[in-house]
Amino acid sequence: MALFFSKTSSLARTLFKRNEGTSSVEFALLLPLMLSIYFGAVEFSNALLADRKLNKTGSAVADLVAQAVVIDDNLMDDIFDASTTIMEPFGSTTLTVVVASVVADENSVTTVDWSDALNGTAFAPGSPYVLPAGLAAAGSSVIVAEA
Repeated sequence: MALFFSKTSSLARTLFKRNEGTSSVEFALLLPLMLSIYFGAVEFSNALLADRKLNKTGSAVADLVAQAVVIDDNLMDDIFDASTTIMEPFGSTTLTVVVASVVADENSVTTVDWSDALNGTAFAPGSPYVLPAGLAAAGSSVIVAEA
C-alpha cells in the first residue's frame, strides 16, 4: 500500500510540475471570447459608419436641393442617385429619403409646399409640418430632408 501511495504522489508531483501545454489550454479557452470581442467591435463600427453615412445623406440631399434655383423631376432623380452613392458600400435598396420645402405663413404656421421621396411616400402639399421653434421666420421657406 505504501508503494502505491509513493508512486501516486510522485506521479501527481510530476504532473503538477510539468506545464508545457498550459499556454495552449489557456489560448483555447480564451479564443472564443477574443473572437467575440473582435467581431463585435467590427459590427459596432460598421453600424456606426452606416449611421454616419445616413446622416450625411440627409444633409447632402437638403444642401443640394437648397442650392438649386429650379427643382424638377430630373434634378431630383439625380440628387436621389447621389444619395444612393453616398450610402455605398451599404445597400441602398431600403434607403428612404424624403425631401420637402416647408413654408411659414405670416402667423408662422408651417406647411409643406412641395415634397418628393425616394423609396417612400412624399408629404402631401399643404399638410402641416412641425419645425423646431424659431427655425422658420414668418414668410420664409426651409428645406427639410429625412433619411
